[in-house]
Amino acid sequence: MLAGTRLPPDVLEDVIATASFVDLDETGCGYFLTVKHPALPRGRVVCDKPLVEGRADDVVCGFVLFLEGGDLTLECHSWGDIAIPVGFREYDVKISPVT
Repeated sequence: MLAGTRLPPDVLEDVIATASFVDLDETGCGYFLTVKHPALPRGRVVCDKPLVEGRADDVVCGFVLFLEGGDLTLECHSWGDIAIPVGFREYDVKISPVT
């Protein structure tokens, strides 16, 4: 949803299928997941529209996508009173645009 207006569908599919893992930083209030792919932009692009919400159990979160230097970094951050737990990426998170 976040990269849809910034990356062509074929590039996005290739990134999802073949990107190289760079880092996962779990911060205590969310996480940053970074992957690398040669088709990603060199210049900085911030993808924060549409607002995207994730829900799993009582945890509510938001997402921002950063593209730069051939890297894609997904930021997941808390949107509620409950902090993002370690291992949240393994939860069954339901993703939807905020309307």
